[in-house]
Amino acid sequence: MEKFSEIVLLFCLYAFIGWLWETIYCSIKAKKFVYRGFLVGPYCPVYGFGILAVLYFVTPYQNNLGQLYLWATTVVTVIEYVTSLLLEKLFHATWWDYHGVPFNIHGRVALPVSLFWGAACVLIINVIQPEMTQLVLFLTQRFGLVLPVLLLGVLLTDTVYSVTSLLASRQIIRKWYDAMEKSKAEYREYRQKLEQGVEQKLQQRRDSLQEWSELFREKVPSLPTPRFTFRHLLKNFNKLTLTEFEHEEELRELLKKEILKRKNRNKP
Repeated sequence: MEKFSEIVLLFCLYAFIGWLWETIYCSIKAKKFVYRGFLVGPYCPVYGFGILAVLYFVTPYQNNLGQLYLWATTVVTVIEYVTSLLLEKLFHATWWDYHGVPFNIHGRVALPVSLFWGAACVLIINVIQPEMTQLVLFLTQRFGLVLPVLLLGVLLTDTVYSVTSLLASRQIIRKWYDAMEKSKAEYREYRQKLEQGVEQKLQQRRDSLQEWSELFREKVPSLPTPRFTFRHLLKNFNKLTLTEFEHEEELRELLKKEILKRKNRNKP
């Protein structure tokens, strides 16, 4: 059971450190507070899995700095690629995109990023992990199984909520996309009839109609609001891409605008 406690506590600690790093880095870059992470709580599980995998596979090479760096870089690259692939397959979305970074593979991983994380893992193994070992020992002696079980319960609950919320949002987003495409089709038909000089009533009713978005706004009140997890991702992940939609960038910007309008209307 001591091993169980050690694994859970290390996972949670590194997941929290990863969330803290991403939040600080992205907030500085965006010049505003950016709450990173797929889940509701302050932790990024990919960092927990990543560091545990590095510790398991790479620690035997700890005394050889070159091999340590090489294997750490390889492990984190594989984990990042697989994570990106699984997220896209499950949610039809990508959280990050390295297409603009040199030597990238399908935009999922890139050599400069992998080299950075390899160096970070060497630092973690040689400098941070010894301190983490002492902290985990202290927490285990102080709280026993209570703390790791509690943390694991919170993580599992958060994961179930976030996954179900995002999957439910997919159906809602599909409705928005269909309404957007229908508005475009209606506008094209309207312009065609207008150019042909028919449907005079239609022309009188919409003589000021300039673009399809005006038709779309008529449909917006009947469209449900996406769930919290999707709204959180849309706000905090500027590289989020909805891969299942042909005009995803247009849809994404439209969702941002309309969700913000609803939020402002609901303010007291």
